[in-house]
Amino acid sequence: MSLPEVQTIRERIESCKQEDIRMYLKATYLFGARAVELCGKRCSGEKGLVYGPKGSDAWTSKTEPPDIPSKDLAKILITALSDKDEALKMVDRLTKDVPVALFRIRIAKQKLDEGEQAPYRIIALPLVEEYEPWTREVYDCFKQAGDDYVFPFNRAYVWGYLTHKQSIFKGLTYRIKKYNYLRTGQPVFKVLPHPRNVKIHGLRHIRTDELISKYHFDSLDMVAFVGWKLSAKGKTAPAMADVYAEIREAWHRYIKKLCKVIT
Repeated sequence: MSLPEVQTIRERIESCKQEDIRMYLKATYLFGARAVELCGKRCSGEKGLVYGPKGSDAWTSKTEPPDIPSKDLAKILITALSDKDEALKMVDRLTKDVPVALFRIRIAKQKLDEGEQAPYRIIALPLVEEYEPWTREVYDCFKQAGDDYVFPFNRAYVWGYLTHKQSIFKGLTYRIKKYNYLRTGQPVFKVLPHPRNVKIHGLRHIRTDELISKYHFDSLDMVAFVGWKLSAKGKTAPAMADVYAEIREAWHRYIKKLCKVIT
């Protein structure tokens, strides 16, 4: 079973009639975030930290432009034969720094000691619309929040809307791989692969697949962007990177990969 097409997911999210839910879903998708990582309130009965970002958790920066694609380089060379000034203008457009929005997102599902703060990752997205059309409005949403939580509600609020008010993902599913279900005092229960309806967490699956398959993110890029844990499993370098490097702040290593038009 294949994942829903990215364009389909984006169109469904755009169709959401309620603005705060729509912006939450856009941010959740772009960041590849867990539902709780963007919420400014806990669900009833939930204990622990509130992970959701505040408006101050977003700011801007710049990055060097991506390498000039060979087809654009060929156009420049051909143009230069007849119009040197126009060729120089083309070079200027393709070599300008790219404005970038940065978002500080706290990472859920961490085993924390008492008093320890949740680790965070810095997510970088290009502010150029042709590279990512949603970055500007998500960034503006953060700035409008000021010192308050950007999304001052819990995940049950979003789940309830998608379930009872507007089923924007109706008919879309993604595949859950087999896993062992553990409960204290009971034997291990093996759950076989099965489809699950897309709601909130499904967006993380689809975005992760997009980053790997279309933007060619490697394992360290995914650690930095999505907040995955590094695991040795016989590979020393990735595990040591988590010890000696602030890998989740290393947005410069992947940002150029996001500075391209996906067709």
